[in-house]
Amino acid sequence: MVPVVLGAIVLGAGLPAQAVTDAVPSVPLAVKVIGTFTGVELRWQPPADADGLTGYLVHRTVNGTETTYPTWGSWTGDEIGWTQSERIAGAAYSVSATSADGEGPVSSPITPVPTTEAIGLTNTVPVEGGNYRTYAGQVAVQGGTQVVPLAADGPTHVIGSEIATSPDGKEIVFAKGQESLWRVRTDVPGATPVQLVSGSTGIYRMAWSPDGTRIVYERLQPDSSSCLDMVAATGGTPVRIGCHLLMPTWLPDSQTIIAKDQFQGLLQRVQARANGAVLSSIAGTEQSAFPTVSPDGRWIGYASGNAAAVIPVGGGTPKLGASEGQALASIAWSPDGTKLLVNRSFAFAGNVLQVLPVDAAGQPGAAANVFQRPSDEHLGTAVWQGPRVAIKPTATVNGPNLSIPFDTAGMATPLAVTCQLDSAPAMACISPYTKTGVPSGTHVFQVKAVEPGGRTTVAVRSLNVDAVAPTVAFTSGAFELTKAASVTLSYGATDSSGIGSYDVRYRSATYLTNFGGYVTAASATKATSITLNVAAGNEYCVSVRARDVFGTVSGWTAERCFSRPMDDRALIASAGWSRGANAVYYLGTVTSSRVSGASLTRTVQAKRLFLVATRCQTCGSLQVYYGGKSVGTVNLNNATTQYQAVIALPTPATFLSGTVQLTVRSPYMSHQIDGLAVRRT
Repeated sequence: MVPVVLGAIVLGAGLPAQAVTDAVPSVPLAVKVIGTFTGVELRWQPPADADGLTGYLVHRTVNGTETTYPTWGSWTGDEIGWTQSERIAGAAYSVSATSADGEGPVSSPITPVPTTEAIGLTNTVPVEGGNYRTYAGQVAVQGGTQVVPLAADGPTHVIGSEIATSPDGKEIVFAKGQESLWRVRTDVPGATPVQLVSGSTGIYRMAWSPDGTRIVYERLQPDSSSCLDMVAATGGTPVRIGCHLLMPTWLPDSQTIIAKDQFQGLLQRVQARANGAVLSSIAGTEQSAFPTVSPDGRWIGYASGNAAAVIPVGGGTPKLGASEGQALASIAWSPDGTKLLVNRSFAFAGNVLQVLPVDAAGQPGAAANVFQRPSDEHLGTAVWQGPRVAIKPTATVNGPNLSIPFDTAGMATPLAVTCQLDSAPAMACISPYTKTGVPSGTHVFQVKAVEPGGRTTVAVRSLNVDAVAPTVAFTSGAFELTKAASVTLSYGATDSSGIGSYDVRYRSATYLTNFGGYVTAASATKATSITLNVAAGNEYCVSVRARDVFGTVSGWTAERCFSRPMDDRALIASAGWSRGANAVYYLGTVTSSRVSGASLTRTVQAKRLFLVATRCQTCGSLQVYYGGKSVGTVNLNNATTQYQAVIALPTPATFLSGTVQLTVRSPYMSHQIDGLAVRRT
């Protein structure tokens, strides 16, 4: 028989089979497998016969295909650990021990359960040559004992100690070597990081706006001061908010940030815009560090010495948690706003992550340790990761009819979602949340999502509502009549949220009939003027209304009324009048007389009347009769000749529904009549 060599043992004739079995290690003990969003963590204890081990083999089986990974693992307390930056759905993991005699039996395969939450953080570890490197990773919230890198290599392995999470909990933003800004998905294994800002230096602490559209970050300056810059979450050119400001965090309106002032040390509310104004300071926060606003927008958590502190967003008396010997290195709220995640640094390196409950009054409770690193490693920012409800971008100012979209993608179903506006009761809702008739002012919208296991996430948005209708008016001057065939009227409106469009209407009447119904001249037009064709002998009354960008409509303006004169040909002439034509006259025609007693008449319905006639040195006067009764005279005499002069006739004592008569009083003098304008208003 030919002997077979396995390690240092020769198998041949005469050797008992039991000796072969006893030569390899037994199965590792207490094997545990737990997943993060982008990777997996294995832990186990050495087999009972651990002497002579040469290592371990991790077995991963996916759809019947097995891959083996040799490892010595790393010690995490009393256990040995192994991580992989790759999460494959349905993969099962087991582990075996090896010695010089071969591989021992494999543990029972374990498939990690789906993950709904993790802690994202930065981890600084020693490398060869006495150097250190910092990478981004995750720790499983339930029972994780190792930092699982987000990726095997790449940009997430050479980063600063600060990260921030996106409002939906699915991404982080980080600085690579403080010289470029990046974002990367943390719920998708193998996601490619996206660079947002390059060619900069001193990029430090970041904060992602609640609406997901912008990222504000700290920029260290050569004089050791700090400025705050802001960039779109998709990248672009940053804008400078202000300087001598540190540690930014956002308020729920996505328009304002909280930052620490380098001079006074106080937390301040600052506009999130280029050269943003300081709106107010929060008294009593001189010793604050690492501020963070709660998801419900009620509280600011921060470090006060070695204690976690909570103060109302609007200011007030801070509530302090217990002060411990380790300094605080970061603070973050849980997605439901009921707990604080704090990172404490030991004096001689190493960290511990703790969770502190926060009661309804803002009082931090007793801390519970959830994760600890050895003295040769250092944790930076620690934040909660995992899909959560997120309110999508909303306008700075909203109309009275709200439609607010929110996102719950990736959360476990069936999902219980409730929405609440201000102090109204929370009600079950779907996206988008809609509400009509919301009054003007500042409102707070909250959406809460509860997964089947009880995991709760909350999102809040502060909303400014403009329910006030625009103020609209005519901008062109008032006038009694026009002799032109068309008239252009101008108008305008003001509104705090902006003007969306205008409606223009008119009604008209003839000199013998009452006004008809309104006619739409323009609907939902953005134009601020309109030209109307007008008929001779008619009166027109025009009104306009405006709507703001949210559709809130003003009332109609007071009417702007005017008439166009009827031609002289519309007047009935007695004997003694002649008809003529010339371009100098209204509508190119004229009716003239030098005969005393010659009359022009017209049946009308009028409140006021205007005569169009020629005035000159040789012009005479006319007697005016309403309904056969003399009401006064009109003198056409003038030092200079004026064609198409408009002359107001005597105002009727009551509304005139009858004849108007013009009779020549001055024989041999000129009387040139061009037209008659009738006003019913």
